[in-house]
Amino acid sequence: MATKKNRGTDKRVAAVATAQGGIASLAQLGAAGVSPAAASRRAQRGSLHRVHRGVYAVGHRSFDRVAELRAALLACGEGAVISHGTAAAHWGLIDRPPVLIDVTVPVEAGRKIDGLRCRRCRYPDAVEIVEHDGVLCTTLARTLVDLAGPLGMPSLRRMVERAAILKLLDLETLDLAIAMAKGRRGLGGLRTILIDWRTPDGAPPDLRSEFEARVLPRLLEKGLPRPTCNQKLRIEGEDLIVDFLWETQSVVAETDGRQTHDTPVAFQRDRRRDQILASAGYRVVRVTWEQMLGEFDAVVRRIERALARG
Repeated sequence: MATKKNRGTDKRVAAVATAQGGIASLAQLGAAGVSPAAASRRAQRGSLHRVHRGVYAVGHRSFDRVAELRAALLACGEGAVISHGTAAAHWGLIDRPPVLIDVTVPVEAGRKIDGLRCRRCRYPDAVEIVEHDGVLCTTLARTLVDLAGPLGMPSLRRMVERAAILKLLDLETLDLAIAMAKGRRGLGGLRTILIDWRTPDGAPPDLRSEFEARVLPRLLEKGLPRPTCNQKLRIEGEDLIVDFLWETQSVVAETDGRQTHDTPVAFQRDRRRDQILASAGYRVVRVTWEQMLGEFDAVVRRIERALARG
């Protein structure tokens, strides 16, 4: 029968675990009144489940990704932060996290923990660490800097594109992170990628899809003038948002991704939009995913001719 003291301890353990998604460290259990020997007995009874050495799931083995990352931080000790590929996944820059959880720690020596990868790099300054969605991790800017060396340009470019779509691309913060990382591999490539995202007012373009984020830098690489992105036009009493607009020349470029445009309903909607835009004097050039991959130069020439006629 549980004693009053045990019930009090259980409540304190539950409070700690609840605040951390069901996870608690041995030190935290000790502060709640559970000695290492008592923790071992609880593990044998099944009320604690070992996640890493000195880190337990309380009550059950089922916990979410955030709790998994918190467990990794507890296992690595004070000062540990989620970083590199794991941080990129946590920020939404990639869809699949790496198999091993990437953690940057103040002192790497001696830390070998199953399922974790302790990274050897300059420990982040305070401005490069943030709590994001309940997990202490490197900022998005520091994450991109950390990955600039290991990744090739295409993968790094896609991460920057995703950051822009998520409205997380802060060029000023990125410039600071690059300056702080002087001498690290890959920074030249990252600077090159960021050129296409620099606008006169310093604000990243307003992009709403991965396809738009792929197309815009390639248009600029080909020497086209920078368009306005996702601009609202009011025509015939309707509000239309166009993907790319060259207002002076009355030219519109629309990106037709399969997910949103490859249906009969979308086909009819797009034709109607084109007619409304044409009636107001706009020339519309549509860009499909297949065209971007196989005949982008031809698409650029069509846009150039449309701009020239403007």
